[in-house]
Amino acid sequence: MSADASPAVPIISAPEPAPGASRMLHDADLTRESLAARLRTQSRIDDPTVGWCDPGAFEAGSLVWPDRGWGSIERIGVMETDERDVWEYTFRRSDGEPGEVPVAFVWDKSGPELLTRVYYNKAHFGLTDPRRPVLAPTEFEWPDELHRYFTAVTRGDRALLEAVVHPEAEFHSPIGVVGRDVFVAAFSGDKGGVPLEFTTVTGAAGEYLVEFTSWRRPPHAGLGAYTFRDGMIVGARVYEGPVYR
Repeated sequence: MSADASPAVPIISAPEPAPGASRMLHDADLTRESLAARLRTQSRIDDPTVGWCDPGAFEAGSLVWPDRGWGSIERIGVMETDERDVWEYTFRRSDGEPGEVPVAFVWDKSGPELLTRVYYNKAHFGLTDPRRPVLAPTEFEWPDELHRYFTAVTRGDRALLEAVVHPEAEFHSPIGVVGRDVFVAAFSGDKGGVPLEFTTVTGAAGEYLVEFTSWRRPPHAGLGAYTFRDGMIVGARVYEGPVYR
């Protein structure tokens, strides 16, 4: 999924930790420490701002390095398979806006190297350049419900969208939370569909984590977390942006 937005967001850097700062270890820190520890084991990490780098360069330069002074980090979703794991987080600032930055990590275990791809909306840091395309499509078996949603969104078919999007669906998009009517209107009619390409699909039984490329101009990559019930999509969290049309 992609939504249209060109937000005017002030440039906000994640705060640096105070020199020599010490803190008590509590549940949030355990989440922070487990994320940092796994990042340090990777062969390479692809960050929306740093690009492909080794763990040391990611720690030095990424805006979402876990110990870069974030007020708290909460893991909100986990999907783990033999090929890849996907961990979803909410990073919270102690001060500055927006207060929350959704971030997702894809841990790719399919090859000889341990690779990580990181997804977030760069507009949260005042950046205006979209994330470049990251992946060529991989082979996967389409779940029927996901394929119907993909067909509806890429065609921009209003009747099909209304048939696959639940009336109470909520989409956490780069422009905020939108309901079913706003979503259907945005991707149908004169506006047409979105030229999406799904590159990886992780999950089953109504819960799917999908890496995708949007071939809108400029092309960009993202990750969507989609939840289905009775064959209809009821919710989505999308990690991409800023998005233009």
